[in-house]
Amino acid sequence: MDVSKDTNPYACDEAQSPTELFEIMNPPPVNFDPYNDKPVSTNSFATRADAHAKGLWHCSVHVWIVKSSSILLQKRSMNKDTFPGRWDISSAGHIEAGKSPLETAYAEVAEELGIDLQGNTNIFNGGLQCAFIIPAEQLPLGGCNAYEHVYFLALNEDSDLKLSLGTEEVTDVSWMETEEVIELLRSGDEKFAPRSKQYVNAMERYIKTTLK
Repeated sequence: MDVSKDTNPYACDEAQSPTELFEIMNPPPVNFDPYNDKPVSTNSFATRADAHAKGLWHCSVHVWIVKSSSILLQKRSMNKDTFPGRWDISSAGHIEAGKSPLETAYAEVAEELGIDLQGNTNIFNGGLQCAFIIPAEQLPLGGCNAYEHVYFLALNEDSDLKLSLGTEEVTDVSWMETEEVIELLRSGDEKFAPRSKQYVNAMERYIKTTLK
């Protein structure tokens, strides 16, 4: 894996903007189905700062890049307003008002990792696949309350990645064995951004049944 920290043309100038606008969603029902249900809008909007401070529900995307039995992790910048300095999803970000989850996923992979997915289709086995949506109530943990739209991207066995990090958001990347990542997330290892039991179980199930 070739990693550069100074040549990403898509990178953001700041780790996040407190004024970016989010569409606010209703809190999830107890029986929310990650495979069939979707967030329901309140038809109202709030800035990132207000949504996080008040625990308002909004949406995010997660993109896990996998290859064989390994998964790509990123280390969050110390400038991030949630879980700074922790290892996390390959690429992730909030969905701004008026944008779709898929559109956001493409943008985040470019901004954080320097990958133009539309121009690099030959190195991946298929496109972005949305596996499930998890409502994550993480405000009490130092995060935010968001419906996490979780995507997977499978790297071809004979391909390698050339990454250009958006260093305002990401300081490092590393491949790790998928089973080890699952266990570390399940155990709540503090070196990693936390994920709920429901999230980790769904992630493990998808990797074992769909990406095997």
